[in-house]
Amino acid sequence: METAPLQPGLLRTSIPGPAAEVAPRREAEFRHLLDTARAQQERGPKADEARKAAEEFVSMVLVEPILKQVRETNRAAPPFAPTNGEKQFQSMLDARFAREFTRAARFPLVDRLARDLRSAGATSHPTQIRV
Repeated sequence: METAPLQPGLLRTSIPGPAAEVAPRREAEFRHLLDTARAQQERGPKADEARKAAEEFVSMVLVEPILKQVRETNRAAPPFAPTNGEKQFQSMLDARFAREFTRAARFPLVDRLARDLRSAGATSHPTQIRV
């Protein structure tokens, strides 16, 4: 959605009296807020994509193997041991838990990877592959 730039002095002409002195300051504050919102909107999707990619990577490479190892060391007695159904779907549950843990915990490793992905994306030049 493209918006027209804000014209300087637009608010000053429509406000008579003492409020006319406040209008330029308010106009500048409003312009600053608009510029900030536009900048966040432009970099928002890339930051979100980098964060999601970093969360997926950490959950698959770090957390999920740990959960798998913990479940494999389960030596519970037969009434408490996992059933065949639990054993069959355990990897799916581990993957789900790993994603949830990574997302909820706000790991510093995820923050670092996301920052590195964003900086790598900003400095790299996309290449076109011709087939």
